[in-house]
Amino acid sequence: MPIKFIASCLTQEQTQACKSLGIEIMRSYARSYGEITSGAVTDFSVHCFNSATLAALKSLGVTRATLHPELNLAQIRDMAKPIDTEVIIYGKLPLMKLGNPISDGYITDRKGIRFFVHKGIVYNSVPIFMADKLKEVEKAGVTHGRLIFTTESIEDMHDIIKAYKNRKALVDKEALIDKKMSDNTFTRGKFYSRV
Repeated sequence: MPIKFIASCLTQEQTQACKSLGIEIMRSYARSYGEITSGAVTDFSVHCFNSATLAALKSLGVTRATLHPELNLAQIRDMAKPIDTEVIIYGKLPLMKLGNPISDGYITDRKGIRFFVHKGIVYNSVPIFMADKLKEVEKAGVTHGRLIFTTESIEDMHDIIKAYKNRKALVDKEALIDKKMSDNTFTRGKFYSRV
């Protein structure tokens, strides 16, 4: 069954762009066990790593769980899935929450790598990109794929969503992936990692 796309956006403009392109917007996720109510969809911060966790979430009335981004495709495939599952297939993952509040913008590490910061949350410097690998994600039994938009322009979002709908990498010389995601500036996350 084809994966269903869900978007998470930081700005209202990004949200409207996704809606205009037919991408569902997820309004809220349960981010801890204390936030779980019947019908909830959990975020990866609930740490869903295995079939037992999915079964426990089902017993709590959760309808869909976002699997932890540390899981690889083989681990995801081998899980029993009593509820729908979601993985992050595009975007910069949140890495940490800062203890001291700073303004939205960028911070740079000692190697010169820039990390986007929004409301005290630091995001990875490069996005996960899986548009050309969706068939493998679907074979792992995932029902939903989340696209996280943070710093992307509306034009870039159109290109990214088109790539996902067409299930292809962007190869046009003027396209986003060639310009901004070449030379190791995107990642496959942990989907192909060995345990």
